[in-house]
Amino acid sequence: MAKQPVLLAGGNPQIAKGEGDAPVQAYIAAMPGWKSEVGRRLDALVERAVPGVRKAVKWNSPLYGVEGQGWFLSFHCCTSYIKLAFFRGAALDPLPPVASKDANTRYFHIHEGDALDEVGLLGWFRQASALPGWMIQGGMDIGRDTMATDQVADEKSPSERIDERIAELGDWRGEMLARLRALIHEADPDVVEEWKWRGVPVWYHDGMICTGETYKKVVKLTFLKGAALDDPAGLFNASLEGNARRAIDVQEGEAIDAAAFKALVRAAVALNQSRA
Repeated sequence: MAKQPVLLAGGNPQIAKGEGDAPVQAYIAAMPGWKSEVGRRLDALVERAVPGVRKAVKWNSPLYGVEGQGWFLSFHCCTSYIKLAFFRGAALDPLPPVASKDANTRYFHIHEGDALDEVGLLGWFRQASALPGWMIQGGMDIGRDTMATDQVADEKSPSERIDERIAELGDWRGEMLARLRALIHEADPDVVEEWKWRGVPVWYHDGMICTGETYKKVVKLTFLKGAALDDPAGLFNASLEGNARRAIDVQEGEAIDAAAFKALVRAAVALNQSRA
């Protein structure tokens, strides 16, 4: 029986570095659970967008490039999502949503149950492949230090980052965010916490439930599919004009109806599961 690859932090497969399709396919086959199928779909989309694409595995991540232009894309397994790294993502339209410590690099995260926007991904892959990518200089890939720095940053769990955000706020907003977070966990003990878009707590269960944003005068809970949820208590008081989202803006001194809020969370989870 063949020895299975070691899974590193976040469930990322440890694959020996190598050029060509074979090490990439070995990485994809070793991706845990649902991530392997998504990896196969991503690989097929890149091949479709960029015929003759150059492939390799380095630093336990598949890399995609164009001969003579360097690498334009990589992906990496994190605990609860797959991270796509566009090394010249700041030049893409639309802009991939997640920032990096490097001004040129942008990320896109794929969670379990997320519907892949194949048209959008194909557009990004084609644009990225036309741009100058990482190049070899003196035996070192430009951008490697940036990748390493961001991977070190990822060693902090999303829950730890949310803890830090609450502590940093140090006022009624931190107390309210902590209270709402606790209610979400009471409503759904299996909820998964994420940290996205330059510092926004996000809660998932078979898809996104809601985000927890903090502004100067409000704490905002935005439910991705809020327009499809029953809200008999009338908690939604913002983003009411959209076709999908609804939000709850909580100001200083306001109370939250705990029972009604937990009912909304449970309804959002049930809706996600019905569409999974």
